[in-house]
Amino acid sequence: MTLLKHGNFEFKNILSGGYNISEDEPDVLSEVTMADGSIRRNYGKMPKTTIKVKFSQLNKNTYQEYMSHFSQNEDVYSYFSPKQQTMLTKKFFVKFPETSILSVTKNHRYDEFEVTLEQCGEVST
Repeated sequence: MTLLKHGNFEFKNILSGGYNISEDEPDVLSEVTMADGSIRRNYGKMPKTTIKVKFSQLNKNTYQEYMSHFSQNEDVYSYFSPKQQTMLTKKFFVKFPETSILSVTKNHRYDEFEVTLEQCGEVST
């Protein structure tokens, strides 16, 4: 089963337990505590989805290929939604990862890295 796609490219090498998603979280624009202690919130129109994906055990070529799919500050990705049990496509901000390197031989080995995608828009069809 595919968890994350960028165009037609399917990401593999996702760690077990390395696909974490918060779907349809309310977009809190402001929060005010009233004199009586109650809290008022103003919400945005679009609920947000945040995805954190951890990849592991990549060689140099695979690592470079994966990073090329995370090269934009914001881009469109398709992801598996546990809530709706289907693939959805949305626009996300990309938070670039810190990378842990296992070895620097001719093929390099990358231990693991995590990418965070924060929804910044819907995709019009």
